Amino acid sequence: MSYKKYQIQEKRFYKKYIALITTMITTLLTTILITFSSFAQNLQANDATVAYQQGKQQEKNASTTAHYEKAFQLYEKSAYLGYDSAQVALAQFYELGIGTKTNFLKAADLYQRALEQGNAQAAFRLGNLYEKGNGVEQNMEQAALCYLQAWGGKYPRASEALERIDAKRWLSSDLPTYRFYLAMNNDKNAQYQLGKTYLDTKSNVRPNWVKAKFWLQKAAKNNSVEAQLLLAKTYEEGEVIEKNNDLATNYYNQAARQNSEIALLWLENQQLQENLESIRLTKNTNNVAKNEVVTVNHFEEGVKAWNMKNNEVAYAHFQKVSSKKNPQVLKYLAIMHKDNLIASSNLSEAILYLNDYIKIYTEDAEGYKLLGEIYLAKKQKSEAKYYFEQAEKKGIKITKEVWASLD
Repeated sequence: MSYKKYQIQEKRFYKKYIALITTMITTLLTTILITFSSFAQNLQANDATVAYQQGKQQEKNASTTAHYEKAFQLYEKSAYLGYDSAQVALAQFYELGIGTKTNFLKAADLYQRALEQGNAQAAFRLGNLYEKGNGVEQNMEQAALCYLQAWGGKYPRASEALERIDAKRWLSSDLPTYRFYLAMNNDKNAQYQLGKTYLDTKSNVRPNWVKAKFWLQKAAKNNSVEAQLLLAKTYEEGEVIEKNNDLATNYYNQAARQNSEIALLWLENQQLQENLESIRLTKNTNNVAKNEVVTVNHFEEGVKAWNMKNNEVAYAHFQKVSSKKNPQVLKYLAIMHKDNLIASSNLSEAILYLNDYIKIYTEDAEGYKLLGEIYLAKKQKSEAKYYFEQAEKKGIKITKEVWASLD
């Protein structure tokens, strides 16, 4: 090897060596920097926590102006370091003029900072400032948004504030904010109230049946007796929507299952009227004995309607004889609710019918399988697993896909 080639190789070696050393030093410095930064952040967080706790203790034991001023300074130190509870405490001092002069503007700014960190109390206090117009321009919609965030964080007084805003109808929106968010979170009373609001015919505004039906049906599915009765009455009277006796009977039956006296009396009266109608249809012929009452066989009529895929009519017939606990009737009713074959379909109703069914036919595997499918749809996996296991014990094979979905 020539001396020149040796020098070239030596230079390449030194370049690689220097590059390797540089990489190692860079990595080491980066690690030290990250470690130091993390350490500094921890120290800062600890300082913020300590200062806040000292401020709380100072405020608790305060008896003079000087004591409150000292608490204010400790809160200020902690708030400056980003501690949200200290920001709230300092904001309250500014808002109430404790340990410092009253300054609503600074209070609002501190509440906003804490709110951005998810502090529910800060959201509530800032909402209060917006509602009163202290330090910020009065804005009821902004107040409602703050109260909603506080409510979502389970701050105890937020719901009262939202109810107050709703009661005074301060918002321009057509939805009562608090009630709407409750309804969206599956609160049946809020759903009923929303539906009732849209159905209100006392105001000059024309009833909004589409929205009213949407919320009332949700409430009815959540077993709100009030919603079931209101839907029944609406279909019975036919003022807002076309009269539909079958749907009216359906909702009265749902309410009756929850022991509603109004529904029970209505159904009793309907039965009486049907009996009177049957007597009027009494035939006096050679084939029919004198004064024999011709009655409708609701089970047979229900099966006929079912086979013709006229589900609403079938359901109305089956419901009329559901109290007799005919197992076939119970199964038909359960399937209609389970497979969403009727307008008032409700998985809870399907469960009730199927529970009655398997009490009679304890060995029918399909009843258990249907219950398993319903609970799986409701994402109640432990209940679904139980009923699928029972179904397999009684002879129905559950697919691997279903078992996999339960893991």
